[in-house]
Amino acid sequence: MDEFIVNTVENLDEAITVIRDNSGKIESYAFNIKTPSGVNIRGSFSRDTMQDIYRLYTIHGADLTRREVSKITTNLSEVDFGRVLSAFKIRKASSPFAPHMFEEYSTEELLDMQDAMKQRDFEARLARNEQRDLKKTINNLALENAKLKKDLEDRANISIKVDNSSTLTPIAPSQESSKTSIMLHLADLHIGAKCESDTMYPNPYDYSEIERRLNAIIKKVADLGPLDTIVINLLGDMLDGLDNQTARRDHYMPQLFDNKQQMDVFINVMCNFINAIRPLAKHIKIYSVKCGNHDGLWGYATTTILQKQVQILWPEISFEIAETFLYKYEFAGKTFVITHGKDEKFMKKGLPVTLNDKTKTFLTDWLNDNNVLVNGNNPVHVIKADLHTEAINSCYGLTYRNVLSLFGASDYSGFNFRRNSYGVSYELFIGDTMTRGTFENI
Repeated sequence: MDEFIVNTVENLDEAITVIRDNSGKIESYAFNIKTPSGVNIRGSFSRDTMQDIYRLYTIHGADLTRREVSKITTNLSEVDFGRVLSAFKIRKASSPFAPHMFEEYSTEELLDMQDAMKQRDFEARLARNEQRDLKKTINNLALENAKLKKDLEDRANISIKVDNSSTLTPIAPSQESSKTSIMLHLADLHIGAKCESDTMYPNPYDYSEIERRLNAIIKKVADLGPLDTIVINLLGDMLDGLDNQTARRDHYMPQLFDNKQQMDVFINVMCNFINAIRPLAKHIKIYSVKCGNHDGLWGYATTTILQKQVQILWPEISFEIAETFLYKYEFAGKTFVITHGKDEKFMKKGLPVTLNDKTKTFLTDWLNDNNVLVNGNNPVHVIKADLHTEAINSCYGLTYRNVLSLFGASDYSGFNFRRNSYGVSYELFIGDTMTRGTFENI
């Protein structure tokens, strides 16, 4: 750099110089610093630049790193910028004001300025953090979306045929008319889940075991005699996860099937199940929640493929998939609300086993917002999954039911909570009467 031409010079030491105008007012700060290599770093900072350095670098200011602050001096490297800081004796514990500020303002004025600076710096940092978090979220969603899109494209030409070798075989229907219907809750199938060999409670869960359990359900339903309608609620976490993780991507899980196998097994098993059970009733209605905290968007996409396949094979079957966390429909003159119980993204904790005041408020707020009248004479029936446990609570205008998981207890559940039965919970409708029960450990 060129030598400085100054009117008045005040030497602080051999390396730095405060440059003043004819009136004695500081107008810039010069430096001429010798480096270990023998090359001098020579230059100057304006009043505004020096004030920015003090404000941004010190702990009483924005407390940014040396690397971050050095970016305001484009012609200095971070290392050389550090040498300049040392020469001017600018430390983290320094005040947030350059020397000329102390000469030109009172203590009270500087304190007011510091408060204003802190507020501006806080707001700026908050905005940067929000932008960083948003960018991170967008990048994560883009990666997951790209992977899901590729997986779905690979499966775009999927053609599921009912496996004639399946053990899920249709049972000859009765020709009698019936006023009896049943609602089956297929919850937490966790296709692909794996219990380790050293777990407390062994729970083998391969393809043949899944079919064995479903076949036992079919036989139980057949024992009820002729049916008018079979309602099947698919209550989320049909798949165990994606890439050995839940939808929240927060912990690793051992799995028996990879992503593609989970999808194939679920669709094939469900097609076989529907094909085997449909002769037992005049009507089949299927309702699915959006997704669960384990299978997330991957579960939603796979269930959508199942829906399209069912509509092709059996167009007379009604199949609806929820687009919201809570989903309402009417059956047998009663209102049902189905949900998995914990979403794939937002909820800190899922809906509990026992109906409490917080959950009552949560549910009644949603019902009111959706113009559903809470009536003690004809309560709304909330059906949820997630906790792999059978439990029923009620209050004025609401019944609240947790249902069984076809999979049952995982290693985590066995070691940390308690052993759960596996199976299917149901509602049985005989005329105007509704009764509840379970097919457990079948």
